Amino acid sequence: MTAGLALREFAEGIKGRPPLSRLSMVCLIGYLFSAPFSISISQIFVFTGIASWLVSLRLEGGPSGFQLPLWRPIALLVALTLISAAFSDDPGRSLKDAKQLFQVLIFYFALNTVLSEREALWLVKALLSAAAVASVFTLGVAFMQPLGLANRMSGFFSIYMTLGGYLVIAGAMAVSYFITSEGSVSKGLAGAASIVIIAALMSTFSRNAWIGFGAAALCAALVARSIKGIVLIASLTALVFIFSPASIRDRLFSIGDMKDPSTRERVFMWKSGMEMVRDRPLLGTGLDMIKRTYSRYANPEAMKKRTGHLHNNPLHIAAERGIPGFVAWMWFMGAFFVAGVRRLKGYGEAGFERRYLSVAGLSAITGFFIAGLFEYNYGDSEVVMLAYFVMSLPFMGARETESTEGG
Repeated sequence: MTAGLALREFAEGIKGRPPLSRLSMVCLIGYLFSAPFSISISQIFVFTGIASWLVSLRLEGGPSGFQLPLWRPIALLVALTLISAAFSDDPGRSLKDAKQLFQVLIFYFALNTVLSEREALWLVKALLSAAAVASVFTLGVAFMQPLGLANRMSGFFSIYMTLGGYLVIAGAMAVSYFITSEGSVSKGLAGAASIVIIAALMSTFSRNAWIGFGAAALCAALVARSIKGIVLIASLTALVFIFSPASIRDRLFSIGDMKDPSTRERVFMWKSGMEMVRDRPLLGTGLDMIKRTYSRYANPEAMKKRTGHLHNNPLHIAAERGIPGFVAWMWFMGAFFVAGVRRLKGYGEAGFERRYLSVAGLSAITGFFIAGLFEYNYGDSEVVMLAYFVMSLPFMGARETESTEGG
């Protein structure tokens, strides 16, 4: 009954839109439903939606209060990335890889397509529903075989790292919903979604994702000013340590262990990355050039003499796009957090929808950022596309443009 009412309400809500605007909204919700199942289908949805949105701006006129927050750091990052690519050792290859810059349009597409907090909440529910279904499937597969590093779950994705990165963001949004929700039914559903998403996340054995999710959950409790949320997180952590299989507990205890082979390998990569930055500090190696140049910098003790990324977002960006590109990216991320916190503070005792969107956006991107200190998730299309959507949440529903949010 509740699901039927929600679907009817959604259908009635978009019925009054012009045709292209309606198509944009349908594509956005289609993207969120398909994101954990098929990268091809989700990209068709999202880029069809972006195209229809851009055309609708011309033919149908955009909504009042068109928003373009954070445009200054984004524009600088795009410009510096293109300059770096143009001066790389293989400009054609680097410029071809620069197509990833189009993904940032998801941020503005989602932000300006959604007209109210209620519509934003429909999209969040679509995302959490899809994430919960994908997590249940992942757990079903996990229970059919021995759980361990030899059988790390990847769900419908090609690799466990991508599933981990996706679930960090989805899990942060589910936990944020549980912490901030005011209704018993919605809180129960959010709690159930949180449990299956966390369980599926554990089955990936991706420590960077575990650390990122822990940071996201803590952020959600802190920005929501929820003592109960902090107690909940502490309780969940204790339950994970107590009831998890031995293979997961061993993996948890290996975090920070310098004798662990994969930890040592990351440290070797980071040292090599620092040398690459020292050699080409201004423009970096250029996009998609790490795999070509890394062998010259590989540590003699490292097991891997070739790699395509450095398992660290800030360091990889600095090595690939130069220190100016790194500064622009950090400005972009910092400006988002400043704007998100400012909005949340300004809401005061506002309704659940508005507060939730800010809490969810801040916590999910915190998880994305912290996980990215140990993995190059900024280069993972499935993860970064979802991150751009989530970054739009704190700005949704507020039709006025605030000049201070340009960075």
